[in-house]
Amino acid sequence: MSGPPAQVLRVLEEGTFCFVAAPTPRGPHVTPLVFATSGGRVWLTTSRRSAKARAWAREPVAAGLVRAGNRSVLFSGRVRIYDALDPATWIPSVLHAPRLAAAALRFSRKNARFFAGYAVDAGRVPLAWMPPGRVFVEFELRRAALAEDGAVVDLWGRWPRGAASRPSFRATRGRDPLAGLPPGVAARVGRDGEGALALVGARGPLVLPASWAVGGGGFELGLPEAVLSLAAAPAEGRGALAVDRASWWRARDMVGFTAQGRASVYLPGRLSSGERSLRARLDALGGGEGWALVRLVPDRVAWWRGWSSGTVAAARGRRGP
Repeated sequence: MSGPPAQVLRVLEEGTFCFVAAPTPRGPHVTPLVFATSGGRVWLTTSRRSAKARAWAREPVAAGLVRAGNRSVLFSGRVRIYDALDPATWIPSVLHAPRLAAAALRFSRKNARFFAGYAVDAGRVPLAWMPPGRVFVEFELRRAALAEDGAVVDLWGRWPRGAASRPSFRATRGRDPLAGLPPGVAARVGRDGEGALALVGARGPLVLPASWAVGGGGFELGLPEAVLSLAAAPAEGRGALAVDRASWWRARDMVGFTAQGRASVYLPGRLSSGERSLRARLDALGGGEGWALVRLVPDRVAWWRGWSSGTVAAARGRRGP
C-alpha cells in the first residue's frame, strides 16, 4: 500500500500537537504530544515509564489526531519503540539507523521552540522529560482520514463505517467530573471547548475531534455523525477525553486533563425517546443537523500542570498523588 495522500501529510506537517491514544485495561488512554513526520511516518517521544509506553509494550497499536485550523487528520497503525536502555530494541535501532537519524533531525527542527523552553527551565525539568528518561516512538500509519469543517473529505486505507446508538436519551445530572482538580488547573481548562475523544471500535482505537462540555454526570461531546462513524464504535463502551491548554513553547505552562470512563453514543433519528432533549444538548454544544452526542461518565480524571500531575477518582472525588 502506498503512503498517505499529500493533503494528509500536509496537515500533519502543519499541526503542532498529536493527541495519541494507546489501549489499556481501562480503555483508551489519550494525551497530547509534540511530534514530527518523516518518511511517511509519525515520530514522537514519551517517558519510558508512561502509561502509553507500558501499553505499547503489551500491544503495539495506537491512534492519533492532529488539527491544523479547520482541518483534522485521524489515523491509526502500529508503533515501534526505540529505547537506548532496552537491549531488545538495539538491533532494530542499528538496522533502521538512517531512518532514525532523519526522523530525529526532523523532530528536533520542528520542535525547536520547546527544546528552547526546556533549556530555560533546565534546573526544574524532571528526568522523565529529559532525553535519558524518554524513548523514541515510530508510528507506522495503516489508515488515515481527513476531515474539514466536520465533513470527511478523504480516506486512505481500510475503514469500517457505521455508528451505533443507544435507544433513548434523557438529560441527567450528577457529580461534577472536574470537582477534584486543583483550582489552577480547573480555571485553565474551563467547562467546555474543543477536545479529543478516543473510542474503541471494530478496528481498534481512534481519536476524534469533538466539542465538549461538563454535563450528564460527566462530559457531553458533540461531533458530526460522519466523523463518529469512522470509529465504528458500539453504542456503549469505553472511551476517553483529552483536553489541553498548551503553551507555544514552555512545557511548564501546559495544563490539561484526560478522563477515562463509560462512553454512550446517541444519534438523532435513532431514538425511541428523548429526541428533543438530545437536540437541545447538541445545540448547546454548537452542533447542527447531522451531529451526534457521546456522553462520557469517567471513572478517573488525570490532570497535569507543567511537570506536576495527579489523578481524581471520579466516583469518590479523591485525588491521588
